[in-house]
Amino acid sequence: MTSAAGLGLERRRRPQALTWGVIGLLAQVVFAAGWVIAETWQGPRYSPVTDTISDLQAATAPHVWFPVLCFALGGLGTFGFALFGLRPALAGVSWAAAWKIGLSGLALGNSFPLIPCQLSAHACTATSQLLSVGGLTDALLSGVALWVLAITPFPLARRVTSLPGWKSLKPILLVAGVVTPALYGLLAIALFTGAAQGIAERVLVVVCQLWICLLAGNLIRVSFAERAG
Repeated sequence: MTSAAGLGLERRRRPQALTWGVIGLLAQVVFAAGWVIAETWQGPRYSPVTDTISDLQAATAPHVWFPVLCFALGGLGTFGFALFGLRPALAGVSWAAAWKIGLSGLALGNSFPLIPCQLSAHACTATSQLLSVGGLTDALLSGVALWVLAITPFPLARRVTSLPGWKSLKPILLVAGVVTPALYGLLAIALFTGAAQGIAERVLVVVCQLWICLLAGNLIRVSFAERAG
């Protein structure tokens, strides 16, 4: 029999889960706005096809504060959603997935130290970026974070089947678990060859954000269903 204290704790968790689900969705919107909007004022030399999202955070980028702020808010929101909303919902099933999503969100949301220059600027090269503290930090954090997000959906798909209200996500997570590592491989090839690295990175980021939105949306749906029940 469930104790009165346990029922009270469960009732308090429901609105919290709903709130963190909404925050998880908004975090993805804010993060995406940081690079989609900032692209509009970069000038003619910057191309979303060949230049990465990271270049929007360069010290020489116009209005750099905007993407930096959006990425920070998006990263913090993703961390909060994963740790305080998703982790309790997946308790006993895959707490590690919540930590992976949360920490990856923080890593992608970090913009400091700033990259010294944009590749689209004169006299700026990939080597000069990587030889700087900001460029190396960004490359390491974003590379690891995107890889973790790429490999997380597949094992998570197998574990959510034991949770009522979550098993319907399995097919989509399985697809994401195949597509995201493939997109990560394409990004690695693009970075190595220097061709279309900007669009390759954007496609991978969008797909990762979409399956995180799927988790946040399902958390909201389950919360509503529990409240109605």
